[in-house]
Amino acid sequence: MVEIIKLMVMGALTLGSYWGFMHYVLGFQYWNMIPMDRKIEVGFVIPSKLEIKLQDLNGNGKNETLMAYDGKTYLLKLDEQGNPKIQAYKIAPALFGSMALPKEE
Repeated sequence: MVEIIKLMVMGALTLGSYWGFMHYVLGFQYWNMIPMDRKIEVGFVIPSKLEIKLQDLNGNGKNETLMAYDGKTYLLKLDEQGNPKIQAYKIAPALFGSMALPKEE
């Protein structure tokens, strides 16, 4: 009887470990998700519409940080004091590939 219980516990632990590992590998990280049922104060972004991406926009081999919100993408940069700054951009053709340029406001 004890052996059967040991086997059941080991099987459950193995299955649980596999399940957790596959969720992590596939990108499902429930601890890193924003609940959908939260009320957001007027004038603030809706977290479920916000996404952070990395992409090499200027072809230099290094990624730039992008923030997408409601279908529109912005550069997410740091100013001289190290504070986050959001900047609209446009893609301009270049001699080799393309590059991201700040939009004129």
